[in-house]
Amino acid sequence: MDLVIKNSVHQYPGVKQQMNMEFETTRSIQAFKDILCDRYGTSDFMWMSQNWQPRLAHQHTFKTSPQKMKLDVLKCPRLQHVIEEASEDQEVPKEQLYKTVQSILDEIGYNRRLPVIRWLGLLLLKVLKRTCNGLYVNETSINRVLSVMGDNPVIFAPSHRSYGDFILMSYICFHYKIEIPAIAAGMDFHSMWLMGHVLRDSCAFFMRRSFGSDKLYWTAFSEYVQKLVTDGEAAIEFFIEGTRSRTAKSLMPKFGFLSMTLVPFLTGRVPDITIVPINISYDRTLEEILFAYELLGVPKPKESTSGLIKALNMLNERYGKVYVDFAEPLSVRELFQLNGLQRSLPTPESPQDQHTLSANETMFCVDVAHRVVQQQQRHSVITAFNLISIILNNSVLEGSGPPLLNEVVANVSWLKSVMEVLGALIDIQDGPVNVEVAVKEAIAVHKSLVTLTPTNHLKLIKVHTTAHRVNPAKLKGHSMSEHTMGVAVPMVMIQHYLNPCLHYLIGPALVTLVMWHLDDAVEITRGDLFQNFNFLRLLFAYEFAFYAAWAEKEFDDAVKQLEMLSVVEPTKSDRLKLGNHRKLQILLLNLLQPFLEGYLTVCQLLQQTASDPCSESLLLTSTQRRVEELLGSGIILHPYALSLDMHSAALQALTALQAVNRLKRNGMVLYQAQTRKLLEVTQKLENLKFQSEEKFHPSSTGFRHFVIDGSQQAKL
Repeated sequence: MDLVIKNSVHQYPGVKQQMNMEFETTRSIQAFKDILCDRYGTSDFMWMSQNWQPRLAHQHTFKTSPQKMKLDVLKCPRLQHVIEEASEDQEVPKEQLYKTVQSILDEIGYNRRLPVIRWLGLLLLKVLKRTCNGLYVNETSINRVLSVMGDNPVIFAPSHRSYGDFILMSYICFHYKIEIPAIAAGMDFHSMWLMGHVLRDSCAFFMRRSFGSDKLYWTAFSEYVQKLVTDGEAAIEFFIEGTRSRTAKSLMPKFGFLSMTLVPFLTGRVPDITIVPINISYDRTLEEILFAYELLGVPKPKESTSGLIKALNMLNERYGKVYVDFAEPLSVRELFQLNGLQRSLPTPESPQDQHTLSANETMFCVDVAHRVVQQQQRHSVITAFNLISIILNNSVLEGSGPPLLNEVVANVSWLKSVMEVLGALIDIQDGPVNVEVAVKEAIAVHKSLVTLTPTNHLKLIKVHTTAHRVNPAKLKGHSMSEHTMGVAVPMVMIQHYLNPCLHYLIGPALVTLVMWHLDDAVEITRGDLFQNFNFLRLLFAYEFAFYAAWAEKEFDDAVKQLEMLSVVEPTKSDRLKLGNHRKLQILLLNLLQPFLEGYLTVCQLLQQTASDPCSESLLLTSTQRRVEELLGSGIILHPYALSLDMHSAALQALTALQAVNRLKRNGMVLYQAQTRKLLEVTQKLENLKFQSEEKFHPSSTGFRHFVIDGSQQAKL
């Protein structure tokens, strides 16, 4: 890898400061405090037993309780109306349906038992002290949240990268004396022996993954959520992505639960709602290996108490630091006004308890959801290993072999400067010595994935073993060879740590990709560049949670950033051409490589099926099999192109682009290629991929020299 730092931000006085002002990056790592630090050398039991009088999120003149909330929901007019309708339609006595609803509310509802919360907190505190190098909370940001609490309902919306997210959030609330939120949890936890009860008593309420056509359940659940908003004293906590992100990228937000929480505002029952986006960044993710296998088609283990006990051997590992940052609270009322909307008052024909979202209100919920995801992304903390992962990925695709430690340190320093220009907050102190210390600490934390050889080269460790074999009948995709799995698992894990950087890099990377396929001397108008950029943005919409309404703003931001980094240059004719920062250009293109390869394979496979409808499971299996074949022949270079999540996102995007029709037949979802549109998309991708390979020739065998066997690592 070229170690000469060309066109670094250090060569542009004021660039970093200017970009920071333009992209609102005023955060500082010094604002983060390790809240575990004071717990060492003290009694954990005494700490968790302290006199605890928490701040309420929403002050009321009357008091309620979890049991009273369920009774109030049962009495609400809308639910009673649905019970009466169901009684007539199904010819079932109303008393029987009331009992059904009572059991539904018992299944959903949370309890608040402080002794259980204290004991769970005590256990968590001991686990954190044993496994983490620190739990860092941005105290400036949490104090800002505390200052706006009390007058209206509050919603906490954390990112979701690990099962540890909601437990950490509860501990942080306990630490800062905030009432433990009512936490939306999946039914997977409800069925866990003992743990289901513990979580319920710790303020978790449970929701089914899908409601289907069960109007009774949907009404009971939505009324319960709205009651939490209007009458609850604690914040409501939910994950807007709906599930953990196995990729560590933001998922496209879900709108159903959010819209339920906003109905009380839309109908005038509360004056405002405060939404607090929260980012939780992990130095090392607890589920890193499980996530890699899931992406490759191995089904996740069913959540169980016994499985949790078996996982306790993970407590012998170190997981580095955890960072929690609370974004600027969002006022729903202010956002509503910003969108030029006005609340419609309930009428006798349409009372507030039967409110149906209008088209404008639905779009407003979509806008709010994307704002939450955007703020989560902007408040991430990038670690040394995130940057190391980009460098390792780049080395593999360039075919330059495992880098030396001094090369890694030099490139981490360079990449840190670039990322800071793009708005990232990096937990590495300036200076060569500090960077080297951070790199070595990161390697130590991730010693199960990377190692330094006796010659000081940084290599991946072969993670997959025959012990991980799974019954092929249970796989979600194609049954891949042991050789493919041996190569793919560590590379997918590296991608997991690279991905948190992508929301800073993806816009500039897409612009660079479009520019790259032009000859060096060719110029392009901003209009033509935006058209190509927007095509790629629509194609990768479900991969990177893009919001169509922000396309032009994000394009302008990306071009500004690239101009300052000399990746693109304006010309006298008010056009743009490729700049001279070749090192950064190639790195950005390498970041896109697995996505281009994976999406192109999906398109090509769909073309082969012609117009025959095909199930998603068959398409995913066929695509993964084809990617494995192309990897073996060296046509595809990156094993991350095997990801089933990527193939599924490609199908969603192609459906939105009308290159594929999504059909439902006999309860089965089928996809049918739209030949002409699909051919257009495929040709554009082929042109982009072909041109990128033509200008630099990454070795298809690079990864083979990059991974060492675990037994070899043990000898080092």
